[in-house]
Amino acid sequence: MGNITLGDSRDPSSYPKEKFHLTITSPPYFVGKEYEKDYSFDDYRSLLKDVFRETAKRTVDGGKIAINIADIAAFSKVTGRVEETDQVLPEITRNLKEDDCHLLARYIWHKDDPWVNSQHVCYHDKIPSTYVRALPNWEYIWVYYKGDSTKREGVSPIDESISKERWKRWVSAVWKIDSVRANNDHAAKFPEELARRLILLYSVVGDTIFDPFMGSGTTAVAAYRNDREYAGIERDFKYHALCIENIDIALSQPSIKFKPYVPPEKFKQDKLY
Repeated sequence: MGNITLGDSRDPSSYPKEKFHLTITSPPYFVGKEYEKDYSFDDYRSLLKDVFRETAKRTVDGGKIAINIADIAAFSKVTGRVEETDQVLPEITRNLKEDDCHLLARYIWHKDDPWVNSQHVCYHDKIPSTYVRALPNWEYIWVYYKGDSTKREGVSPIDESISKERWKRWVSAVWKIDSVRANNDHAAKFPEELARRLILLYSVVGDTIFDPFMGSGTTAVAAYRNDREYAGIERDFKYHALCIENIDIALSQPSIKFKPYVPPEKFKQDKLY
């Protein structure tokens, strides 16, 4: 498919007509980024509901929706005081259930220590004793499936698409992956390795991977490098151009595509006559 639409993922007309096999996305976190300034917290909650409803409509039966998001930590602008979190994933789960999508798996993305890249966790002489912020150095990835069955028709057995060694590492559901340090071209990128693991676990070669908040294009790049099709939506002109640029770079470097898993030949015992 290979199509990134410049549009708003709240608008049904921004979506491609083709169905998706896997969605991988990290929606806005409502923490004061520039691209969040045109909506309130209630608008934000409506955005999540509307976007994932449209995504669910276009997901094949047995297809998956993987959402990377953190609990909201910068919440003083909503309540007027410092509060640790407002958990949005349970609300997303309830909304998706109305759209016939059901929680299948939960992962914890264990990333950098909070003092590495958070202005809210500081140690210096301006911080009074007893005031300690301990922000999580993790985020969540919750995976949902569409329809009555977690299984998809016509896909190969798992031992033909991923090695047992990799499977054992990844179904132990705490993933230690460093965050993207150089957010110089986009305010909130997630690492390609996170997308790659989800692609290999929840899709097969030739599937269409979708991202309604495409951002810098990480989902599309990971899809291409693992022999999948990609589609997505990005509403910001600057980020849409960045996404296309990053995809073009990946297309120009076919030699660094990830090598597909080739299952070993299965041994069959000769019959004794």
